[in-house]
Amino acid sequence: MIIVFLFSLLFAFHAYHFKAFSQSDATSSIVKNDSWISERNNLNMTIKLEPVVPVIDETTKISFEVTYLDNSKPFEDLNTRVTITDHDGRLYKFENKLVPVIDGQFSVNYIFPDDGEHRIILQLYKNTTPFTVSSFDLVIPHSTLPSENNGMLKPLVEFFNSFL
Repeated sequence: MIIVFLFSLLFAFHAYHFKAFSQSDATSSIVKNDSWISERNNLNMTIKLEPVVPVIDETTKISFEVTYLDNSKPFEDLNTRVTITDHDGRLYKFENKLVPVIDGQFSVNYIFPDDGEHRIILQLYKNTTPFTVSSFDLVIPHSTLPSENNGMLKPLVEFFNSFL
C-alpha cells in the first residue's frame, strides 16, 4: 500500500509540479491587459514589469512603450502623468509631474504596498495638451514567505526529483 501511495505521489509530482511552480502561469495573470490600443489616435501602448511578478514592499520597474499601430516608429513629443490606484481606492501620483516619453518609451519605479487589484492610469499629452487616457489592470499576488515546513519536505522533494 505504501509503495502504491509513493508511486502515485511521484506521478502526481512529476505531472503537475512544473505547472504548480511555474512563473509563466503566474505572470500571465499579473497584467490583465498588457497592450492598450487607440485606433482613433493610431496608438499602441504596451506595459512590462521588472520583476515580472512584483514583490510587495520591493521596487518594481514599470516600463511602457508607445508606438503607432503599425509599429513603424515610436510616438514623439509625448508626455504622460502616471497614477496608480488600488482595490481600496487609494491613489498614488508620481509627484503629479509630466514624464517625458523619449523614443516611445518611459518608465516609473513603484513599490506595491499590498496585494490585490491595482490600476495604472496614464494621461498622455502632446507637449502640454491633453491627448488621450489609457489604463492597465494588474493583480499583485499575495507574497508567501518560506515556512519551516518547506525545509522539512525538502528531503522528500529531492528524493522524488532523483527519479526524474
